[in-house]
Amino acid sequence: MSIIPDRAFSTFHPHDESAHELHDLLIDIVGRVAADAACIYEQGRDYDPDQPVIAVKESDLTSEDHHKLYRIMRDYYDDLRPVEDTPPAAGSVLGEADLLKTPYQSALLLPLVKGEHVPGIIGLFSRRKNAYRVEDADSLADLLRMAYLILENNALKALVEENLTTAQSILATAQAVTENPSPQQVVNILHDYLFEGHISSCALLLSGPVREDAPHGPFEYLEIKGTWSKRLGSGVGMGVRLYLSENADLLEQLEEQKFLVFNNINDIRHRFDPLIRGFMRAERMRSMVLLMLQSPSRRLGAIVIATDKPHEFTTREIHGYQTVAEFLAMNTMANILQQQHDSVQQGRAALLDAVTDGVVMVLPHGHGGYVLTVNQRFSRQFEVPESRAQGQTLMGLLDQMQIPEGTRQELREEWLSTPVAATTVIRGEFHLINAQGEPLDVEWYSAPVYQGHHVLGRIYIFHDVTAERVATRLRAEFLSRVSHELRTPLTSIQGFAEFILEASGDKLPDLAREYTEIILSSAKRLKTIFDEMIQITRADAGKLHLTKEDSHLLDLIIDVGAQMELHYKKRRQQLILDLDDDLPPVNIDLTKITQVLTNLLTNAIKYSPEGGTISISTRLVNGIDELDEDAPTDVVLPAILITIADAGKGLSKEEAEQVFMPFFRTDDSRKNKIEGVGLGLAVTRSIVEVHRGKIWAVPRPRAEGGCFQFTLPIVRL
Repeated sequence: MSIIPDRAFSTFHPHDESAHELHDLLIDIVGRVAADAACIYEQGRDYDPDQPVIAVKESDLTSEDHHKLYRIMRDYYDDLRPVEDTPPAAGSVLGEADLLKTPYQSALLLPLVKGEHVPGIIGLFSRRKNAYRVEDADSLADLLRMAYLILENNALKALVEENLTTAQSILATAQAVTENPSPQQVVNILHDYLFEGHISSCALLLSGPVREDAPHGPFEYLEIKGTWSKRLGSGVGMGVRLYLSENADLLEQLEEQKFLVFNNINDIRHRFDPLIRGFMRAERMRSMVLLMLQSPSRRLGAIVIATDKPHEFTTREIHGYQTVAEFLAMNTMANILQQQHDSVQQGRAALLDAVTDGVVMVLPHGHGGYVLTVNQRFSRQFEVPESRAQGQTLMGLLDQMQIPEGTRQELREEWLSTPVAATTVIRGEFHLINAQGEPLDVEWYSAPVYQGHHVLGRIYIFHDVTAERVATRLRAEFLSRVSHELRTPLTSIQGFAEFILEASGDKLPDLAREYTEIILSSAKRLKTIFDEMIQITRADAGKLHLTKEDSHLLDLIIDVGAQMELHYKKRRQQLILDLDDDLPPVNIDLTKITQVLTNLLTNAIKYSPEGGTISISTRLVNGIDELDEDAPTDVVLPAILITIADAGKGLSKEEAEQVFMPFFRTDDSRKNKIEGVGLGLAVTRSIVEVHRGKIWAVPRPRAEGGCFQFTLPIVRL
C-alpha cells in the first residue's frame, strides 16, 4: 500500500495521460521506500529537461535541481550497455560523490528491463547517506513492472503514430504538388510532417547546371535550394554549391545504395571545402543521413538530414525517410524541373516509381474505394498495367492482381472489413510465385491518409521481404547443420564413456570413475540440447520432415501417460485423464506429437509439488468463441484442444508470453535449480506449429497452477 508523505509533492509538467500515470506511480514509490524524490527517464521521449516527470517531497526544489537529476539519469541510461547476451544490472547505487551540486547524498537508479530491452530508468534520491541498496528494488517489483508496461505502451503508440505520420506526409505531398511548391516549401513540409525531435537540420540540394543539350547530366554540382535549422530557422545557406568532382565516389555510392548513413560526422567532414565545413560547425552536426533524389530518367539531387547530438539511425527510421522524404521531395522536384502545366501528374508518377515498395492510393466510393494511382513497382510486383489500375475499384484491382486465389479471398475479406475512411492501421503478409517463377514473400500495410482531421483516403504499401526471409531460413539451416556436426563427436564421446564404464568401471579408481560418469552425463545433456536445437532450426527453415497419418489422440495420450507412470509415481503424483471418446481423427506425425505430449507432461511433473495432481483433458473446438481469452486469434479451426494442467505455482502473464522462447527459464526454475536449459517448450511450439496448430500458456490467475493448451486441426471427412 502506498504511503502518502506528509509534505505536498511538487508540481510537474503534464506531458500527456501517461505522464500523469507515471507521476502517480512515482508518488507510490517515494512512499514505499521513503525516498525524498523520484524521477523517471524514458528512452526517446522529448520531455523538457527542466520539467521531467518527477515526484518530490520538498516544494523548494528548483528547476535547475530538476535538470540536474534528469541529466544524471540520462547519462546513466546512455552508459547502459548489455554485455554479449547478458541484460543490464538490476540497479546502481550512487553516493555523495556522484551527486555533487544536488540536494541529495545517495540515490538508487533502477533500469526497467525485459530481456535486453530497457525503455527507461527510475531514479530514487535521498538526503540521507547510504540510504539504498540494490536489493531495495525487490520491494518495488510490482511498481517497476507497471512502469515498464506504461513505457512499452508509449512505444507502441509511437509506432502507430509513425505509420499515421507517413500517410499524412504523403497527403501533404499531394496537396503541395498541386500548388507547385518551391524547394524551400518542400523542406518545410519535411520538417512539419516527418522529422522527430532529434533532427536538428535539413537541406535540399538540386543537381546543376541544367543544360538544354544535356538535360539528364552529367552535372557539376549540387546547389542548396531549401534549408531548415532548429537553431536558425528556414532559408539559411541558400545558393551554396557542393562540387561533385571532389566527391564523385561518394555520389556514385549514394546513387547505388540510394542512402548513406554517417553516425559520426567526423568520418566525412574532411571531404568538404571550408565553407561547407563551416556550415557543419555552425549547425553542430554530429550524425547525418543522405538520401538520393532520382526520377526514372535523371538524377535530381539529394536531401541531407542531420542531428546535433550523436544518433544511430535505425532501419525503420531510414525506411521511413526513403518512403516519405523521397516521395515528397521527388514529386516536387519533378514539378519544378518539368516546367509544364501537366507536371503534377508526371511528378507524382516519377516519385511513386522511385519508391522501392508497391504503392496504391485509394479514395472513397465504389466497392471498397476506387484507385487514384499506383506506382510501377506495384505494376511489376502484381502484373497489373498502370493504365488498367487507375480508376478501378479496389476489389476490381484485387481481381487483376496475379496472386493465389486463397490469398485473394483473404485480402478481399480483410480490406472490405476496413472502410476507406476508417482510422485503423491494418497489416498482413502473403506468399506468391512471380512471372519469372521466383517465390516472393510480401508484407503489406494500409493506413488512412488525412486532410486536416478528415480522412481523405487510404494508402496500401507492399514490401518485398523475400531477401530477409531467405536470410532467416539460411541462418536456421546453418545452425541446424552446425548442431548436427557437433552431435557426431558427442555421440563418440558418449559411446566411449559408456564403454569405459561397462568394461572397466569396477577397476577404475574412484576419482576416474566419477570423472567418467560426469563426461557421460554432460555428453548426454549436450546431445539432447543439440537434438532440440536441430528440431527448432529445421522448423524455422521449413525443413522439419513429418510422416503424417490419421490418428486418434485418445490412444496416443493414454500411451504417453503409461510411459510416464514411473516418473510421476516416483513423486507420489496422480495423473487424471478427462478425454472425449468421440473426437474425430487428426492428421499428425505420431512420433513428433508423442514428443510434444511427453515434453508437456515432463514439465508438469517437474513443476508440480510431490503428491500433487496433473490432469490432461481434450475437447472439440469449432469456433473461436469456444476458446478462452488467452488463446491466440489465428487458430485453425475446427480443431482438438488439449489441456495439460498441474498443481505448481504457475506462470505470470509476462512469463506466459516468453516461456516458448529458446533458453527462457523462469526465476523460480533457476532459484529451485530445476533441471533444464529452456529448449523443451521451444521445440514443442515448433512441432505444434508445423502441424498448423497453436500452443499457449494460461497465466495466473486464470489458471490455478501451470497450464498449457494446444490445438491440432481435425481431419475433414
